[in-house]
Amino acid sequence: MEIHEFFVEGQDQSRSHVLLHITEPSTPQEEAKGYFFALAEINNGTIEQIQHLQQMIDDLESGYYETDDTEDKTAFEATLEFINCRGHHLLQFEDSLIHCLVGVIRDRELHFAYHGSPQAVLFYRKKDNELEAVDILGAPDNLLNNNQLFSSILEGHLNLGDYFYASTPHVNDYFTLDRIKKIVETRNARQSAGHIQKVLDDIKSDLSFGGIFFHLPTYVDLPKTGKTPKSLPRGTVESLNKMISREKNTAEMLSPSLWRRVNKRLNTRLAVYRQKHQTATLDRTQTKRQKQISKTMEKGKIETNVRPRQEKINEPILNIILVSLGKSLFILLSSLWRLLRGSTILLARTSVALFFLLTNRDNQRETIRKEWRQAYDKKKDDFFALPLLSKILLILTIVLAVIFVGSLTTFKLKSAYQAKKIAYENQIQAVIDKKNAADSSLLYNDEARAFILLAEAKELLDKLIQDSHLEKEKASQLAADIETSLTHLRKWQEISPTLIADLNPNQAKVEQLIIIANQILAFGPDDKHLYRIEPLSGQINSLDASLLPKLIAASVPKENDYAVFLGSNGQIAKYDPETQILSQKDISYPQVETKILSPAIYNRRLYVVDTQNNQIYKHSPIQTGFDRGTAWLEEELNLSDAISLAIDGDIYILKTTGEIWKLADGLKQEFNPSGLDPQLENPRMFYTNASLNELYILEPKNKRLVILDKTGKLLGQYTSPIWTNPTGFIVDNEKNIFLLDNNKVYRFAWK
Repeated sequence: MEIHEFFVEGQDQSRSHVLLHITEPSTPQEEAKGYFFALAEINNGTIEQIQHLQQMIDDLESGYYETDDTEDKTAFEATLEFINCRGHHLLQFEDSLIHCLVGVIRDRELHFAYHGSPQAVLFYRKKDNELEAVDILGAPDNLLNNNQLFSSILEGHLNLGDYFYASTPHVNDYFTLDRIKKIVETRNARQSAGHIQKVLDDIKSDLSFGGIFFHLPTYVDLPKTGKTPKSLPRGTVESLNKMISREKNTAEMLSPSLWRRVNKRLNTRLAVYRQKHQTATLDRTQTKRQKQISKTMEKGKIETNVRPRQEKINEPILNIILVSLGKSLFILLSSLWRLLRGSTILLARTSVALFFLLTNRDNQRETIRKEWRQAYDKKKDDFFALPLLSKILLILTIVLAVIFVGSLTTFKLKSAYQAKKIAYENQIQAVIDKKNAADSSLLYNDEARAFILLAEAKELLDKLIQDSHLEKEKASQLAADIETSLTHLRKWQEISPTLIADLNPNQAKVEQLIIIANQILAFGPDDKHLYRIEPLSGQINSLDASLLPKLIAASVPKENDYAVFLGSNGQIAKYDPETQILSQKDISYPQVETKILSPAIYNRRLYVVDTQNNQIYKHSPIQTGFDRGTAWLEEELNLSDAISLAIDGDIYILKTTGEIWKLADGLKQEFNPSGLDPQLENPRMFYTNASLNELYILEPKNKRLVILDKTGKLLGQYTSPIWTNPTGFIVDNEKNIFLLDNNKVYRFAWK
């Protein structure tokens, strides 16, 4: 077993303090118990709380090595229950937070418990010898449990080649899990710990940091000896699953009777253990890393990782703290009073002198000047009256003070620059990692995941602070690379469509198109004519449509034998392509007050949307038109913002928000479009039918026609610089697209 730790003491111990404790067995009895370790961080803790936590760790270590296993529980479980019963006082300190992880490694079996949000990560090698990282704790949820110190025990097995890594929470601010993994892949355990410690030490943060690496080496990890391992070590996924499945709830095991038994047994053992350490040296060799608390006690400084080996002083610690606080408070208040008094007198004298100097009241200006000149001359004479050595020392003191202040300022600026640089490098590396992951996803045709990763990378890059020219240049290059990949995913194409008809000479006001009997009909609510256009020749004929005013939409069945037009008042008319006559037809609706839009014909039945009553009506044909219709939806849905309907067997609803719903048998189905960027804004029209395999969406704001397959995957986006405000389109069975823009009809093909 290789054990390497790192520890960095922060500049503000009252804000963050770390305890690091590792015990290595030396005797056969202790070797049977294995290694004991503890890692804790206290934020905004007091000296008393830190001492209590250190004592708790010492008692947990002593109890573990002095307690025997039983049939129903291990020594670690029994000791942890005892500590839980007497450790409530550690959580009673207001405005403080404890993150703690304690555990043992025994014959490669790992047992540990935690409180707060420390980090525990398992690195194991897969079959291809690649290192894999698993965050064991994830996001701990016992942080809010103020009544229980350790609420559960996790157990697992470490295999050859595995790394078990534990650290205090604030290490995550500078080392992500991916970065730790890269460090472990390129360095051994000792070098990894040393590298992390050096980086954290250079930051000069107010926070303290600590962590431990446990490693079981294999042939892969040892220097080359010419030997080849017979097989790679098996993965640790099974061990991890075992660790998770064997989590034990210690809170449920703490009954009053059990507490009395454990308390009596462990108190006896702990008393014997401490007595031994007062009269003789330890039999066990302990490796304990020591750091100091910035606040001093009566004699010397507190050692955070060394348990006292002699009797404590008789005077209660509370009395010592109160006396020290009293003295500190008296000195502080006295200093503040003297400073305030001197500053007030100096300010008053200066103000009076400036008043007389500026106003020359009672002719005092010259007097003030003489006093200041005399004071200056006196100071100068006093300086020249000093012995040469005193002059040299005074000048040297001033120079050293300037150098000290300059050095301190430079050091602070350098530390801030280093911290900022590290943060920038971490952020830029995160962007690069996401960009590389997106490129890898594209290799496997996982466009949805690639798009998400690129969007996240772009968001991170937008938040990146860029100061220097080099940083701006690097960020610009990354932004260009990301935009190139996004452009590829967006499938954005700029086309040059063919103009087949211009209705402006006819003074038309058309907004929609339909195609029937190989002819295109253009119409609009503000135009009393239908315009029949020959697609090949572009010839335009005008038909009277005043019978049904304000035509807003139309639909043609697959038989292509008539077209149904919908007026703004919910009335309908039928167009006969042979006679080229538009005649009004009967129709009624289940509700009196309605707002009908977007007709669509399927299997000779007419479907319309009622946005006022949130319903879709199905109308069967009758001799004079269509019947009263029945409600088709089987569930309550909000259709108030629906804009267009299309049918291919299933019904698709397009909403003004850009959302697309798929409905079947009157119920909403799961439908999630992917890869669409930018998202739809105020789309106008939606089209498909049973003969087409695609969904077509027109969005005037971005002057684009979006094409999806019927699973929601993006197939293409088309735009043209000659389009100004496209309002309607239609697609024939050969996938020729006819688009209406500013009374002009364009044609282009999609394949």
